[in-house]
Amino acid sequence: MELDDACFGGVSHGPGKRGRGTDQDPTLVGVSLNEQGHPQYGFLEKVPDLTQDTVTQRLQEQVEPQSTWRTDGAEAYAQAAKALKATLEVTRSTDPQAAEVFHWVNVFISNAKAFLDGTYHGRGRTRRPLYFAEFVYRFNRRHFGSRLPERLLLACGSAHPHPYGT
Repeated sequence: MELDDACFGGVSHGPGKRGRGTDQDPTLVGVSLNEQGHPQYGFLEKVPDLTQDTVTQRLQEQVEPQSTWRTDGAEAYAQAAKALKATLEVTRSTDPQAAEVFHWVNVFISNAKAFLDGTYHGRGRTRRPLYFAEFVYRFNRRHFGSRLPERLLLACGSAHPHPYGT
């Protein structure tokens, strides 16, 4: 599994900071890979911060225990891996192999940002978790083909109204 974090939110709210120092919404991102190294499933989850406790709690909900994680070496991931008994493979972003190692999670993040900007024009900070859910739903079911409408109707029939309303 490739794990990373990304910041969503359009124009930075601070004085032009990038990466983990920005005021934009921090988001945990993960992409599981199949035996051939191709993406299988993914997740995006807006989090209040990228502290060890938050990262550990959210990854415990999203990731299989004792799996192998590829990360950039952020301390929160190292501590979460230790707590969840995961094998950690660290590749620093300065490493020449980093683009290859994190290829699929970077593609996933880029596609998610393009989806949000193209479909919702970057609007709706309060509804962003819903937009993430839509993107992840589509991504995780991209190979369903003709079964997708049936699965969507099943999901709609068993879902409860969302608290945001219309």
